[in-house]
Amino acid sequence: MNDSPDGTELATSGGRPTAAESDPSARESVRRVSTERYKVLSRLGKGGMGEVMAVRDTNVGREVALKRIRKADPSDRMIDRFMREASIQGRLEHPAIVPLYDLGRDGAGQPFFTMKKLTGTTLSKLLGPLQPEVTQQRLLRAFVEVCLAVEFAHVRGIIHRDLKPDNIVLGDFGEVYVLDWGVAKVGGEDDSFADVASGSSEDNEALATLPGMQVGTPGYMSPEQVRGDVEIDGRADVYALGCMLFEILTRTMLHPSGKLGLASALAGADATASRRAPSRA
Repeated sequence: MNDSPDGTELATSGGRPTAAESDPSARESVRRVSTERYKVLSRLGKGGMGEVMAVRDTNVGREVALKRIRKADPSDRMIDRFMREASIQGRLEHPAIVPLYDLGRDGAGQPFFTMKKLTGTTLSKLLGPLQPEVTQQRLLRAFVEVCLAVEFAHVRGIIHRDLKPDNIVLGDFGEVYVLDWGVAKVGGEDDSFADVASGSSEDNEALATLPGMQVGTPGYMSPEQVRGDVEIDGRADVYALGCMLFEILTRTMLHPSGKLGLASALAGADATASRRAPSRA
C-alpha cells in the first residue's frame, strides 16, 4: 500500500481499501477514474452534473482536484458542455481563477479535467455568523480581487452569469478564487451548449440554461436574467457583484433566495445599506 506525504493512503489495487474505496458513493468514481496517472483519494464535492475528487497525480507527486461527469452514460450535449467549461477555465489564466492542469478521458472514455486543489473557505460561509478573524477589510480586499478576475474575463468576451458567494473561495494563504464557469457565456459562441440543466437543489438553486430561460442563482440574478432575456452581457455580472458587496457590508442578502428573490429582483429592493443594516452603518 502506498501512502501520500500527509499519510493519506492512495487508491491502489492491493491492501485494505482507502476511504474513497470504502465509501459506496465514491466507489463508482474509483472504478471509472482508471488512469495510471491519477489515484483517487476522496470525494470533495458533487453537483447536479459533475463531481470533484481529490486525486494524487503520480507523475508529479502532488494532490490535485479532478472534475468529471457524475452520470455513467452522459449525453453528447452534456459532454460538450463539460468540455466547454474546461476550455473556458483553461483559457482564463489569472491569479484569481483556478488553473487547469490536464484534460483527458478515463479508462471508460469519459472526460475529466484536473485543476489546483484549493484549501480555504467559501465567501458564503464567511458571510455567516461573524468570526473574529474575518474582518471587513479582508472581505473587501477579496471582493476587489473578484472584480479584477471578472474584468479579466469580460475583456476576453466571457461572462460568468452565476457569480455568488458560494462560487468565491478565500484561500488559507490570502488568495482568492472565482469558481464554476460552467454556465459562462462566450462572445460570438453558440449559447445552446448551456441548455443542460446546471444543477438541482444541491447546486444552491442554480437554474436551467435553456435559451430564453433563467440562468443563474436567485438572490444574485439581474432583472434581465430573471426575465430570461437572450442578450445577457457583462452588466449581469456587475449586478451580481453589487449584490455580493451589499452582503459583505450588511451581512444580509439584497434579495432573498429562492423564488422570492426572482420577484425582488424584478420589483427592485432598497439597496441603502444604512437603512437595511443600521447596526453596521
